[in-house]
Amino acid sequence: MKLFLKIVFLGSALALAFSARAQDEAPSPVQRHLAHLKLGDHLDEIERIYSPSHEWPSQRELKQGVNRIRIERSGLKYPEPHVDVMWLGMKRDRLVEIQLIYDAAYTREESVEQLAGELSLIYGEPRRSQGKFWWTDGETVLRAFYAEVPSPQKDDAGAVELRTSLQVMDAGLFEKAAD
Repeated sequence: MKLFLKIVFLGSALALAFSARAQDEAPSPVQRHLAHLKLGDHLDEIERIYSPSHEWPSQRELKQGVNRIRIERSGLKYPEPHVDVMWLGMKRDRLVEIQLIYDAAYTREESVEQLAGELSLIYGEPRRSQGKFWWTDGETVLRAFYAEVPSPQKDDAGAVELRTSLQVMDAGLFEKAAD
C-alpha cells in the first residue's frame, strides 16, 4: 500500500510539474490596451475617450509608415494621473502603438525595474535589451523602459531626464523598428 501511495504521489507531482512547465512555456497573452485605449482604435474613438483641449501635434515616420501623435497633459481636458506625455502611433487610421511617459513623481515611486518586476508576475521573465524590458506573444509587444525627456531646468538646454515609460504595440511594428 505504501508503495502504491508513493507511485500515485510521484505521478501527481510529475503531472503538476509538467503542467506548471507548460504554463511557463505558454505565457499569458499580452494585453492590447493601455490607458483606456486599445490597439486598433480609430482616432475618433481616441478623441471621445480623451477630449482634446487643442489640436494634437503629429509627425510622420517614413520608415515604419506610422503617424505619431504627441499628447501632453495640457492637450487633454481630463489627463491620466501621473502621465506627462502619451505617444500614439497610427497606421491606416488605426492605433498600432501606445506609449505613456510618466511624470517625475511617479518615476521616483515606480522605477522601470519595479514595473518590470510587477509585469513579470503576469507575463513571465522579460527579455532585455539595451536597458529595456519587453514581453511578446507574437502579436503584441509590451515594453518598459526609461524615456529621455528634456529637463525642465532652463540653464542647460541639452539636458534630459529619465522617466518611467510603458509601451504596447503591434508586434510587426516592433520587428520593423528592430531592423
